[in-house]
Amino acid sequence: MPFINLPSKPDSPLAYELLDGFNESAHTPLVVFINGLGIPAISWKPTIALLQTSQTLSPKPSILTYDRFGQGATTARDLLDSQPGKDTGYGHDLQDSVNDLHELLQTIAPSERSTTIFVAASIGVHIARLYAHNHPGAIAGLLFLDSNIGNAEFTDFWPNPYASDFNLEDVLADDCSMEQYTEAYTRLGKMFNSDVRNPEGLDRRNVKSLLPDPSKPKLVGPDGRMGPWLTVVGHDPEFFAQENLMMIKVPVSITRKYTQPAWHRYNEALLQISDPERTTGVIFAPNASHFIQKDNPAFVAEQIAMLLQKVQNQ
Repeated sequence: MPFINLPSKPDSPLAYELLDGFNESAHTPLVVFINGLGIPAISWKPTIALLQTSQTLSPKPSILTYDRFGQGATTARDLLDSQPGKDTGYGHDLQDSVNDLHELLQTIAPSERSTTIFVAASIGVHIARLYAHNHPGAIAGLLFLDSNIGNAEFTDFWPNPYASDFNLEDVLADDCSMEQYTEAYTRLGKMFNSDVRNPEGLDRRNVKSLLPDPSKPKLVGPDGRMGPWLTVVGHDPEFFAQENLMMIKVPVSITRKYTQPAWHRYNEALLQISDPERTTGVIFAPNASHFIQKDNPAFVAEQIAMLLQKVQNQ
């Protein structure tokens, strides 16, 4: 990937790749891929290859991928991380990432471009939502892939085994003993709660204050009257449950009873940030866990193509 130095952070090269669409013009759509926390821009490669070789997608969009500071090919740290008073591992937050994305777009993408679409995975959905809210009318379409839950901790959805009102009968199942449940609950918090540090140095502790409600704020599309076209995708519930068991030893019964219903409610609420006639979902991505672009890139490419068609035909 080539590198670019953002004007506000000239000493921190940012890795990006801009692929021009065929018959490039000011009217060529720009599809921007926004990474989650777990996997970098290279994860979009199979999806992009399918878009570029599609026989039905016309015109082909321009495509932008990038790795945030401290992620993937961008080994440079965010300059904000070294400011006095910053705690180690909590150098910059989602709003800072939104500002970086805006500066990147202003630097490399034509200012007269008429159509921009965000494809966002996991915590990247928060960045997409904040960007679209901060820049009304700038985004014509949004594809959300298994958004991270931003208004609660994952352990909030499970009964707290250390609470005085904990009822063991609520969690016991053929695949779940008290010991298994307590271990899974503790492990989940240590891995995924918003105060857990990450290699990127992205401070997630204020996510609940930045985006306290998945159904708000309402977004405005380019026409100034209605919201952007929006497709909300969730993981395959059974595929996700089995992977959770394999990867982090969460009993399938607990995922089915607590995590999955809460996550689905969150995804359903996301549909309210645009107008009903411009929203699609919640769609379950078949044979895909949380990183949908990794598990089923063909499905993601299909959803992007359909979203592009809606945007261009409006």
